[in-house]
Amino acid sequence: MPNVVKPKVNTVRAVHPNEGLRAAYHADLEALLAEAHTDLTLSLSAAVMASMGRDRALALDVAKPAKIEATLAAWGKKWKFRFDKLAIEIARKFAAKNFKFTEDAMRNALAQAGFTVRFKPSKASIAAYKGTVAENVALIKSIPEQYLTGVQSAVWSSVNRGADMASLSKALQRNYGATQKRAALISRDQNAKAKATIENVRRQELGITQAIWQHSAGGKEPRPSHVAMNGKVFDLKRGMWDPDEQEWVLPGQLINCRCTSRAIIPGIE
Repeated sequence: MPNVVKPKVNTVRAVHPNEGLRAAYHADLEALLAEAHTDLTLSLSAAVMASMGRDRALALDVAKPAKIEATLAAWGKKWKFRFDKLAIEIARKFAAKNFKFTEDAMRNALAQAGFTVRFKPSKASIAAYKGTVAENVALIKSIPEQYLTGVQSAVWSSVNRGADMASLSKALQRNYGATQKRAALISRDQNAKAKATIENVRRQELGITQAIWQHSAGGKEPRPSHVAMNGKVFDLKRGMWDPDEQEWVLPGQLINCRCTSRAIIPGIE
């Protein structure tokens, strides 16, 4: 019986998210958040000292709640406005650079596989860009809202416990650290998701309909379902069924997913 030789599937190497773009996006968020935190600390400290004297060892329960509440409200209004104003600028800059990098990387990968392509603005790519900007604007705007919620909890907990200003400062620093981690998560997650979004659009515009899932193996706690997907073919319009999420997903779509894929060139063996 003759040996059956399976045809070789022609693929294009995977395109990975750009670490430099992630770092730049994170730096923009971090700079804005650091400025907001410094302003809060100074404003709150001034408000507390004005109502209880300059002895930082005094308990916060002797401070005037109305003064503290007014300071928090003023800070929240000020920084909500700042984040709302800068969110669209930061999001547009990030999305534009990410989309350009992804298209350039795809063009180079296709060239290595023997294909020359030119990407022009299309209805689908413009919609993908606008969707990416909108998602990032919403995430950036959510940062001061969640940060203020944590700050309010730390402040009133300190007041009720009769803690001093030094103890409150430590509580505020912990809350700031948690918000910093969220900003880092946003930049990392959105960098991968933006790349995956424009990559999927451009592939389908080129007539590519399938790809091979490539697990990153870079996370400390890899998703078992994504490990199992490694090396499997999926349709770009639908993605791969994730039994843990109970939905169809694409590489890089879920939070903290670092997976990529190799596009399958149709009609070539």
